[in-house]
Amino acid sequence: MEVTFPENMFLIEIRLGRTKWRIKQTTARISKTFQIEEFAEKHPHITLFGPFTVKKGVSVQDLLTAVESAAKAFGAIPFLIHGYDTNQGLNGAVIAYKVIPTYLLADLTEAVARSVGNLADDLNTWDQDPGQKWFHVTIANRLDRERASEIFAQLENQSFVVLSSLEKSGRFFRSQHLHQGISEAGLPEMSARPPLYDEEGLRITVVQGGDILAEYDLIFHRWFFPGIPDAGRTWKQTLLEHRKKSGLELTCPRYRQDPDIFVISDLHLGHANIIRYCSRPFSHDAVDEMDHVLIKNWNYTVKPADRIFHIGDLCYGPDAKHPSEYLQRLNGKISIMEGNHDEKNTDANISETLVHMDIPFLLIHDPDDVGEPFSGWVVHGHHHNNNLADFPFINFEDRRINVSAEVVRYQPVSLSYLCDIIQDYTSKPKTKSILLRGE
Repeated sequence: MEVTFPENMFLIEIRLGRTKWRIKQTTARISKTFQIEEFAEKHPHITLFGPFTVKKGVSVQDLLTAVESAAKAFGAIPFLIHGYDTNQGLNGAVIAYKVIPTYLLADLTEAVARSVGNLADDLNTWDQDPGQKWFHVTIANRLDRERASEIFAQLENQSFVVLSSLEKSGRFFRSQHLHQGISEAGLPEMSARPPLYDEEGLRITVVQGGDILAEYDLIFHRWFFPGIPDAGRTWKQTLLEHRKKSGLELTCPRYRQDPDIFVISDLHLGHANIIRYCSRPFSHDAVDEMDHVLIKNWNYTVKPADRIFHIGDLCYGPDAKHPSEYLQRLNGKISIMEGNHDEKNTDANISETLVHMDIPFLLIHDPDDVGEPFSGWVVHGHHHNNNLADFPFINFEDRRINVSAEVVRYQPVSLSYLCDIIQDYTSKPKTKSILLRGE
């Protein structure tokens, strides 16, 4: 069922960027499973304001000026997509992904409501009180309330059979301490677990009559309009600038003064599909750019004299170079651990144990391969950011540390840094996990 919007109807939203592909795949599986394809949302987004019509005499330019006035003080807007939710919408019940807002998302929403609200002819319930905004990403809407409640209950309980599957992939809250268990939608076949993704809004989209009118870029603070030449190139520039501003792409060396030992896992150099599978901050076709940034981040973190362990899956895919070509470009005294995607290498170890600052560590690609109980801390990869509920950056209860590239900000992490966090934990025993590495 195609929904049409009046030409004078507007919506102000943030469309998903890095996580869009994964969310769309999960939405497709859910809508097919419950046979609600005709009600599924095609463009996953968070609504900031609207839908609404404007007062008589208000022009499109007036509206864009109001949006820019509200947004110009903001940069990237982080938020967390965390589980499922349901509510009553304007035209029926809604099933959605729950969004946990940061103060920046809440502040931006209130700023837009103040600036645009004076131009709107009519306000819906949530726009009348931005402080009570329901933050969500719609899965499907215009549903019967009873049907929506039934689907939501099954999503929450995971008590259904998925009818389709995904290809296996074989900063917000980066220092947020989580005090309860939460789940996440990963990529493994037959998985429909509730999602747990971190995301940043980089552009505000203004929709008119169901079509994009314009997008305000929160990184460059300028408008982009549909049909402009080289739209893909401008998006790559936005991602590049965002990576640099957020520290995901280092612009100069950040060496530790004293020699140290570093760890990282799952670079997946040469693997184009990993960008979509794990929501990496690159355009989907920018594998060479990804490789360049990962290698630069490594070399700006690790000095030639430092020791570093890569804990599996250095490179992967038909277009990847031989591992030796990548290793020649990387600093440090490198020890290679074997991952499930690595070619068999007689120089690679399955696991390694060592003690640093009196804390024992076991390095291994897949934590399920530990075997005998280990009394220290297991440092691993393999899970990327696909199951942050069970495999966050640091799981204090199970004494596991996930150093997959996506989880540690695409930069090697030092054992001294990890030891400092572990020792600090002794004074904060209620902290159960740290979702993602902090800046």
